[in-house]
Amino acid sequence: MPYSFPSTTGREMFMALRAQRASWRRLTSVAIVLLAATPLFLVRIDGAAALPTCDPSAPATCSLRQLADLAGIRIGSIAEPYEITDPAYASVLAREFNSVTPENALKWYATQPSNGTWDFSGADEIVRFADDHDMTIRGHTLVWAQDTYTVAWVKSIADPVALKTVVENHITATMNHFAGKIPRWDVVNEPLASVGTGQSTSVFWSLGPEWIADAFRLAHTLDPSAELWLNEYGTDWVPGKHEALVALVSGLVDAGVPIKGVGLQMHRLPGAVLETEKFASQMRDFTALGLEVAVTELDIPVAPDDPGALQSQALEYARVVSACLMVDGCVEVTLWGLTDGSTWLDSVGLFATPTRPLLFDNAFAPKPAYDAVRGVLAEAVSPTPPSVTQPPQITTASEPRLPATGSSTALLAAAGLLLVAGGLLVSRAASVGNQRRMQNTESHRITEVASVPELPE
Repeated sequence: MPYSFPSTTGREMFMALRAQRASWRRLTSVAIVLLAATPLFLVRIDGAAALPTCDPSAPATCSLRQLADLAGIRIGSIAEPYEITDPAYASVLAREFNSVTPENALKWYATQPSNGTWDFSGADEIVRFADDHDMTIRGHTLVWAQDTYTVAWVKSIADPVALKTVVENHITATMNHFAGKIPRWDVVNEPLASVGTGQSTSVFWSLGPEWIADAFRLAHTLDPSAELWLNEYGTDWVPGKHEALVALVSGLVDAGVPIKGVGLQMHRLPGAVLETEKFASQMRDFTALGLEVAVTELDIPVAPDDPGALQSQALEYARVVSACLMVDGCVEVTLWGLTDGSTWLDSVGLFATPTRPLLFDNAFAPKPAYDAVRGVLAEAVSPTPPSVTQPPQITTASEPRLPATGSSTALLAAAGLLLVAGGLLVSRAASVGNQRRMQNTESHRITEVASVPELPE
């Protein structure tokens, strides 16, 4: 069945979605709180609780967090300030993940919506939650190098000297506020073109080719202990983009820029099959530069009418995590969402809904993808083979995949552009504090989504 694109515009669609999500969460919260009497769900909102003993040879006894700790990697998810006040959400987040990324609370439109008007309150709440539950945190992001997501007052600055001052002030205020509290930052997000291999369409490039290096150096001066990362998307399927990113990062390393690692977002397309060895090789291109690498925004949508979709999804999750574990220096896998009910993908109209792209369903129940990730982690750390059935062996040769040549490549690239283009819109729609900032952009973006041709079956 072809994917459909709605033509609906306006705030009503997003507010209705948010109300539906809130209603569902109120119901599921009751169920999860009742389940909290069992050791598996014992996670306090006001502090980290002890988890049951984990035996990797019996993965069902372990949480993802416990296995990731044993494997020496970070396993993460995202959160909004209002989400961590939901007992069900907070419980699963703290139990299963050792890292959290603020979905929107650290982005420029949230922290400095107008010149000199600062609001770190939402991010402060997430930092406190992480501290209470012994989780690490990823600061996302200081500068998002896409004009679509740049606040209007910044985008309107035509004088490069004035813009440079604004950027420096923003980085300085943010880093000073969170110094010693956030151990790693995505200093620059998506500096490359949405589709292609050149620079992104961003006012920040008017600062000259050194602006990224300057941002990293300033951030390092402000908090020398913080890890500084560059984050990018689409390198796993946009032709030439991986090579462009390697060239950009190599230039930074050669110039002595204090960059710690590269984040690869990994927003996958329905039906895509990852070539595990190829992806591992791409990650090694960065570790060969002396850097770390991380999967930072993973989600894997599936078609709603495919009876085998959840098993295929489980295999794809296993491929991604396996690739990370194959690479010395791959230190993190973060999911871009906790439950299917909280995904941004169901609100942008890219794919037929529900897209069901995450590890937990709407009722916070683990899906086959959860079992697959847990199985891969358990196998990596277990001294003996796990005693439960694991996902089938990961292969690529005989499995169907989306075409990657000619017009199909362009179609994939267009879909991928919209995947990211819709992300901010949905995330902001879900956040009460950011709703007013949507007014000037939401109709434009939904119109763009509605005009895209149907994806092939």
